[in-house]
This record gives sequence, structure tokens and C-alpha cells, in this order.
Amino acid sequence: MEKFNAEMLKRLAALASLKYVKSGQSIGLGTGSTVKYVLEELGERLKSGTLSGIRGIATSGKTEEIAREIGIPLVSFDDVSSLDVYIDGADEVDDNLDMIKGGGAALIREKVVAQNSKFRVIVVDSSKLSQKIGERWPVPIEVFPMAAGAEMEFLKTLDAVVQLRTGSDGGVLLTDNGNYILDANFGELGDPKRLSVVLDARAGIAGHGIFHGLADVLIVGSVVGVTEIKKGEKPKFESLRNATRFM
Repeated sequence: MEKFNAEMLKRLAALASLKYVKSGQSIGLGTGSTVKYVLEELGERLKSGTLSGIRGIATSGKTEEIAREIGIPLVSFDDVSSLDVYIDGADEVDDNLDMIKGGGAALIREKVVAQNSKFRVIVVDSSKLSQKIGERWPVPIEVFPMAAGAEMEFLKTLDAVVQLRTGSDGGVLLTDNGNYILDANFGELGDPKRLSVVLDARAGIAGHGIFHGLADVLIVGSVVGVTEIKKGEKPKFESLRNATRFM
């Protein structure tokens, strides 16, 4: 069987997501390696005239930079009250379409955009599928710098293994909001919604990477092609997870 790689699968899924984008819409532009394919193709369609009148809200400074370079007009929530479609990737997705996001350190802006979009499209390759989120990825937790030590100790009381995220230069990574990120490994999350409520109640936590109920359709690129799962379908991902071994 032909070997597939993650980049090829990401691109297949990313291109499939654009069927949900129509001319004249306001679009939430995600962050990360999968979304770069969405942005590139969106830019090409705007240049060719296949799409027109698109406006975007970016979820990170990096996405803003890419969007400007390829000619996607940007707006803010001062200009639009809600978005028609939001397209983004995820670090991990489970059978309930719960997600862990924030590997690119844009989790707060991503959640703001997701919560203010009428339709949310999540694009992944099959390596991102788990039975329960937390199986492969820690939960990114954005904290105010002055509260970092206190929130680290609090997370340890929840039996999490916690690490302060650093950047490529070895220093503490700062988000676009000027905050720190604590990567908290809780193991498999049996009740993501409950943990979300606990984390949301902490004053020192600016936001976290558990995204519950924020995917309307999941598009998965795998060696068997592109698979779409809509919210409420209760998918079983075992065959797609198994397909990852051929990558």
C-alpha cells in the first residue's frame, strides 16, 4: 500500500472543508499547520474570483500575517457580531467530538471565534483521533503570569502532571495575549465538560484548551480518503485510527 504522510492527509481534509465557504461570508480563520492549507487555497480562490466578498477574523498573530500576505481581508468583532463559518484544526478529537486545542498557543482566540461562529468545521488527519481526549495530549491552560505558580499547584491537586511551556529560544513562551501556558497532563478525560467547569472557575486561568460542543462537523483525512462526521452522529473512529499505521 502507498505510504501516506500527515501533511498529505491534512491537505486533503483542508481542501474538503472549503465546500462550506460561500461568497460574501465572514470566516473564522484558525491557526496551525492544517489551517495553512485552508488559507492558501482560500487565497487562490479569491484571486481567481471563484470566491468573493470574504472577510476573516484570525485566531492568532501568525494567521493574521499569513492572511495579509495572501490577500484575505481581515475584520474584527467590532465590524461583525458573528461569523458564518469557522475552520480550524485540533490536536486531539474523541468519539464525542470533544477536542484538545492550543498546541499553537492560540487557544483563547480560537475559543472566542468558535463560540461566535454559526458553523464550526474542524479539520484533522487520522493521527489526531482518540477514544478519549487526554490520551495523547496534555491540556494547554493559559494563565496570567502573576498566577502561574499558584495555578500550577492547583492543577497538581487535580492529579495533573504540569509543565510550563517554553519557546524555541528556551525562554517562557508568551501567548499573543502576553500570558503563559501550562501544559497539564490529566490522562484520559472521562468528563471533559466537568473539568472545563472547574478550570473556568479559577481567576488565574485566562482560558484552557478543552473544547466541548464546539465542532459541528469533523473532516478527517486518512488513507481511506476524506471522512466527514457531523455533530450528533456518535462516530466510531476505530477503523480510521487503525488506518494511521499505514502513514
